[in-house]
Amino acid sequence: MNKPTQLNEKKILIITGGYVDEEFVKSLLLQEEYSIIIAADRGLLTVDRLKLEPDYILGDFDSVPRGVLLKYKDKAIPIETFPTMKDKTDTHIAFEKALELNPSLVDLVGATGTRLDHTLSNMDLLMLALDKGVCARILDSNNKIYLKRKSFIVNKRDQHGDFISLLSFSLQVKGLRLEGFKYPLDGITLKAGSSLGVSNELISEEGRVEFDEGILAVFETRD
Repeated sequence: MNKPTQLNEKKILIITGGYVDEEFVKSLLLQEEYSIIIAADRGLLTVDRLKLEPDYILGDFDSVPRGVLLKYKDKAIPIETFPTMKDKTDTHIAFEKALELNPSLVDLVGATGTRLDHTLSNMDLLMLALDKGVCARILDSNNKIYLKRKSFIVNKRDQHGDFISLLSFSLQVKGLRLEGFKYPLDGITLKAGSSLGVSNELISEEGRVEFDEGILAVFETRD
């Protein structure tokens, strides 16, 4: 299901082992036309059920049936096996692999679920992409999560749900200004630990998010 992307674009999808809505993944594949798919550990089960052809498979495979793994070994797809006892999660290793490939976009599916420690750790991984100037997002059927270090615009037509929440990913975000939102802001300092930025909504076709310093965690969500 890999399709060519626009010139000079390299979109990478990582499917890892958390919660995955397979119908959502199908629609995402059609929408984004990824050029590379990486299966991280238990994410290989999702890849297998969706009959995808991953470009890379990696992990310790402690939660993948041997028969599934052998199926992909027979297809001569690159498989990297890591020890169970290691200093990085399988998702972390997959994310670093994606960044090595000089992508324009990295999307992470299966990065949320019942293990909130994994979810928070996966959000931290987004910093690796931000530091390299690469757009990276955690996606599921209810959430789109990304980090911003510079002012940006949210277009209503592209929004992932009705709500937009802004949290300070750094200790504070200075000079935060919102235009086109139900709850505008005018140059405030948003500090870590504040819920002020939760559950805002667009009232215009686009919302402007401007700030002078810091890192914002952005959540586009639906119930």
